[in-house]
Amino acid sequence: MRSRVVSRLRVVALLTALAAALAGCASIPDSGPVRQGAPIAQLNDPLDLDFNPSPPATGATQDQIVHGFIDAASSPKNDFGIARKYLTASMSSSWNPNESVTVDQGTGRLYSQLSNGTSSARWQVDVTPVANVDSVGAYHGVSSTAPVALRYDLVKVGGEWRISVAPNGVVIDDPTFRAVYAPQTLYFYNASFTYLVPDLRWFPSRVGNAATRVTNAVLAGPAKWLVGAVVSAFPPGTQLALPSVTTSNGRADVDLSSQAGQADALTLQRMKFQLEQSLGSIVQSVQLSIEGTTQSVADLSAANTPIQDPQVDNHALVSRNGQFGLLAAATVEDIPGISTKVASLHPTSVSLTANRDTAVALSQGHVYVVRKAEASPHRVDARAGLIAPAIDNYGYAWSVPGSDPNALVAIGSDGAQKAIKTNWPNATRIASFEVSRDGTRVIAVLQSGSAYMLVASGIVRAQDNVPASLTDPIELGVGAGRPLSATWIDQLNVAVLNNTGEDGTAIALQQIGGTLSSASGPANGATIVGAAGLSSYLVLTTEGSLQAPTGTGWQAQTDKVGALGTQLGLPQ
Repeated sequence: MRSRVVSRLRVVALLTALAAALAGCASIPDSGPVRQGAPIAQLNDPLDLDFNPSPPATGATQDQIVHGFIDAASSPKNDFGIARKYLTASMSSSWNPNESVTVDQGTGRLYSQLSNGTSSARWQVDVTPVANVDSVGAYHGVSSTAPVALRYDLVKVGGEWRISVAPNGVVIDDPTFRAVYAPQTLYFYNASFTYLVPDLRWFPSRVGNAATRVTNAVLAGPAKWLVGAVVSAFPPGTQLALPSVTTSNGRADVDLSSQAGQADALTLQRMKFQLEQSLGSIVQSVQLSIEGTTQSVADLSAANTPIQDPQVDNHALVSRNGQFGLLAAATVEDIPGISTKVASLHPTSVSLTANRDTAVALSQGHVYVVRKAEASPHRVDARAGLIAPAIDNYGYAWSVPGSDPNALVAIGSDGAQKAIKTNWPNATRIASFEVSRDGTRVIAVLQSGSAYMLVASGIVRAQDNVPASLTDPIELGVGAGRPLSATWIDQLNVAVLNNTGEDGTAIALQQIGGTLSSASGPANGATIVGAAGLSSYLVLTTEGSLQAPTGTGWQAQTDKVGALGTQLGLPQ
């Protein structure tokens, strides 16, 4: 990898020198001091300087062909044109590099020759993946460190070795993946069109028409784990009427198939808005056409514009010294109709809706719902061993015993417990559960035997937003240690607080559909919640100290905190 980086730097240096020479009609100097040059202009140039692989050399050995093909497949330029040169003609036409991307560290690949003849051979390459990207660009971290075996058959073609059988997809090391592929956020709606829900994908960067690729992905629908939890504004079956989306002067012209003609005026506005947000990193506006006929589509009204990234109050939500509310310096500010009732419970956990009219709390092992319109808290779940409950912005309380993950229930305003169908067949315990701020997804920390996992699922709702079931989960990175608490930081990022031994903690930061990173946690951390302002999360310790990350360490915000509450957003 070092040699590849050096090679790239040399290419950039050479091109810069050549440009200077041509501009001044002078020869390239070979002596004299080093001087700072003028800034290099940013050009919209499809030339990819990150990685330019070499085609197969004349007389290349079997080993060089297999190595060369895998390296060349890291470059998607010209439909993986260089990589296809390593294949036979028939294999080149049938090989589908877009089926998947296997991301590994690039070290530890094992190349083995399984058979060898005068005109044919077979090789196996064992790689240890760290992630996979599927055919729709969805990124999945892997939990198993077991190597994956890839088989390659080689034959002689005109006296040169070529690959006659290769698995679909590409293998690419993680540093090169981050240089060649880029994340792109698609957007869909919740069922009531009140929230915009992100769906992160990864596509080759600087290759082909990005606007076309993103538009096709939006029209194809959400990632599998979100199906049933989110909706698209586009009528079923809608496709592009033309092969590509044209862009000019910051505008994308999108010509849709006849199915889009089923849309009424409001639906067209939602279609346009959905595409504008999904293409926001590429263009500023979208012009819709249907089968060549330009549509005059107004912008969404303020009343119909969905919330895109719900923000929470800059002040922490706490239970402290017999009070409950928003922490402001050394005081706790009341939330009218809620604070006194919650404080009377002396809760160990609290979650509050965005409009601040309903809260759910765990008190003495039981789950209580507090509503602004009601005189007193109501106990809604008295089962043994309940973990910290969650709430959604429709007012449903979510509760589950730690020892029975599949006993999850949602509790509405009538107090009835509705069993929620899950698909956690191997889970024996659940340590943490939280609903996203848009009410479309959940995260859960599950245990199976001695192993822990963090999963995300979509919420499938019936009529009137009644929760019915969870979609099949995707597994996220949980980090090292024993998970204590998990939280939504924002619409795309979640965090897990882990105990790493004795009083040590660490925080795993997972982008849903993206990568995992880690940060140190405070001593004796117990609960983590998403926050706003200078810190995107806060941690409450076992001693009741509220801690915020600052620089490379942690700083106490206040003490004597009995519970750190979760906020679902700000009042609209």
